[in-house]
Amino acid sequence: MKRLLISSIAAMALTSSVVVAEESGAFVGLGLGFGGNSVESKSPDGKETAKGSGLNYGLVAGYKQFFTDSFGLRYYANIDYNSSKIKMDTEKVALNAINYGVNVDALYNFVSSDGMDFGAFLGLGLGANTWSGKVVDGLKEQAKDFGKKASTTGFDLALNAGLRGVFAKQHGVEIFARVPFIATTMLDAKEGTESVKYSTSRNYNAGVRYTFSF
Repeated sequence: MKRLLISSIAAMALTSSVVVAEESGAFVGLGLGFGGNSVESKSPDGKETAKGSGLNYGLVAGYKQFFTDSFGLRYYANIDYNSSKIKMDTEKVALNAINYGVNVDALYNFVSSDGMDFGAFLGLGLGANTWSGKVVDGLKEQAKDFGKKASTTGFDLALNAGLRGVFAKQHGVEIFARVPFIATTMLDAKEGTESVKYSTSRNYNAGVRYTFSF
C-alpha cells in the first residue's frame, strides 16, 4: 500500500511538471517601442553627429523549441519600421529605417506554474537596414556632386534581450531591448582636397511585444 501511494505521488508530480512546462511551437508577435537613429558626418573640418528618436513598429514570426522544462531556443524572422526626427542645422527632418532579418534567442523560464511561465531571453539578430527620408534624400543629392550613388541598405547585427511572460499557454507579453552594432556607410567620397563620409545608425530599440503561440 505504501509503495502504491509513493508511486501515485511520483506519477502525479511527473504529470504536473509536463502540464505546466511551456511547450514548443510556432508563434507570431506584434511589437511597439521607441527607437533612436543617428547620422554621422566626417570631413577634413571634423566630425558631427545628429541624433533623433521616434516610435518603432515590429512584427516577428518563428518557432520556439524547449529542450527542458525551463530552457529552450527560438528562431524567428523580424521586420521593424522606425521614423526618427533628426535635427539638421535649424530644422528636424525624417530619418526612416526598415530593419529585417533572422534571429536566434536563448529562452530561460524562472517560474513555471499552471497557466503561467515567466523568464528571460538573450540572443542575436542578423539582417539589414534600409534607410529613407529627407536625410537620405539630401545625401543622395550630395553623392551626385561627387559622381557617386548613396548606399541606402547596410548589414545589421544586433543584441536581443528582455523579459517574457506566457499566460494561458498561448498569450505572451515581452519587454524587449535591441542594441545594433553596425552602422551603414551611405557615402564615402573624395574629390581633390574635398572628402566626406556619411554613416547612419540604429542606436537602440526598446518596447513591449505581444505574442501568440500555436
